Amino acid sequence: MEKTLGIAGSTRGRRDVLKLFGAGAGLLAAGGLLSACSGGSATTTSADGALEMNAQLGWLKLAQFGGFFAAQEKGYYAAEKIGVTFTAGGPNILSWQQIASGKALTGDDDNTNVLVAAAKGQPLVIYGAIFQTSPFAILSKAGDPISSIQDFADRTIAVTEASRQQFESLVKKAGVKGVTFIPAGTDPTQLTTGQASGYSGYATSQAVALKRQGVDVHVLYLEDLGVHSYGNVLVTTRDNLDKNHDELVRYLRATIKGYEYMNANPDEIGRLVATKWNTSGLDADNEAATAEFQKDLITSPKGVLQVDPSKMQNIIDELAAAGTISKKPNVADVVTTSVLDAAYGGRTSLLT
Repeated sequence: MEKTLGIAGSTRGRRDVLKLFGAGAGLLAAGGLLSACSGGSATTTSADGALEMNAQLGWLKLAQFGGFFAAQEKGYYAAEKIGVTFTAGGPNILSWQQIASGKALTGDDDNTNVLVAAAKGQPLVIYGAIFQTSPFAILSKAGDPISSIQDFADRTIAVTEASRQQFESLVKKAGVKGVTFIPAGTDPTQLTTGQASGYSGYATSQAVALKRQGVDVHVLYLEDLGVHSYGNVLVTTRDNLDKNHDELVRYLRATIKGYEYMNANPDEIGRLVATKWNTSGLDADNEAATAEFQKDLITSPKGVLQVDPSKMQNIIDELAAAGTISKKPNVADVVTTSVLDAAYGGRTSLLT
């Protein structure tokens, strides 16, 4: 899943949520299970009988969540008799904790955060995924591309602290020599100034920013390096799944339509995010460019928001091998396709 781009502008403060490389456990609550009734309410019912629910976003209100906002704007939730309040995330918010504590019925979170929490006994269930592979990638200049792990040889690669150990492991396993790893800065100037020939960042953020500045960028995703991943998995609790299955199906059905609409109209929804859903100074052109770029990461042959238990099993196995989790959760306990299956009803698209 490589991509050569033609774009950079200002990089955005998207959280480095790559916990595939063993950093996830440090961000999780140290104690046991959270109380399911500790403050807030995940759902209520309005006077007309519509479900009013809370959904916790894994980060700020940006184009990556544009499908939710499209579903709201186009009336897809209303058609399902659902009212949704989307709460923005941030650097000190873990969505799974908001869900486990009963403050939100559902939300999205980093794949590894959820699996580490599940391995510690949290009754979390993944029922979908926004990005079919993590947008985290090694970025390089298109004229001097890094297209495989072998291309790391004799290069200087800027990597995040969270990912360094695993990149070192990948290089060692492949027998690649002469690699110098340096800490990645918060923006990709290390790549453009020649300090590094590879930069670990988000294709949906730094690569899009570089493209907008006219820099041709080659993108090598984690999947290309043999690391299985999803980005922004959809999460609820086992109790919510049992008690609110129909409501989650209606919510997901509307959300599927929203993401399909955004993928068909990225400029419209990207600009809407910046002008209505987050008015804190986002660049509308940047959000539109992000919505356009991320389409390939969101779609799959079976439709948007898909999750595959067999792929999740691979992710669990890799996390165990890396020492991120000491006890493997049963994939059947932490992943379900029942909500997706019911929402799609045998189809691969709900708008076409």
